Amino acid sequence: MKTCQYCGATYADDAITCSVDGEILKAGSESQPALNVPTQRGNRCPGCGAVGDYSPAVELRGSFSWPAFIVGGFFAVLFRNAGRRRKVKCNQCGHLFYIRTPLSNLSLLFFWILILLGVAGIVWWLVGLVLTVLSH
Repeated sequence: MKTCQYCGATYADDAITCSVDGEILKAGSESQPALNVPTQRGNRCPGCGAVGDYSPAVELRGSFSWPAFIVGGFFAVLFRNAGRRRKVKCNQCGHLFYIRTPLSNLSLLFFWILILLGVAGIVWWLVGLVLTVLSH
């Protein structure tokens, strides 16, 4: 008898993966039924369900954004790059997927704050320009 370590479902000895969550099944003495709550924290591979077992994958694309630079300045570009999702490769199954770390979420928040401040500054400048032109 085999038991899924993730959800606790039991299967016959010839089963390889859990039909509920896709976890690889292990023989009776190797596995222990788990609670319905994952014991590990981190980014989960959508291919095999491994948690935190990935390595960076090479991603060939530009990192500079002219609109972010014009509206939010140099720091907006820095925070935008730090806040981007990272492409990683699962070390167990080789599946490529994207992750976002807590630090990248924080950087993304700072990016949007800078963009909103930049847009507010541009609108303020345009309103001042229009009022100056209308007053003359």
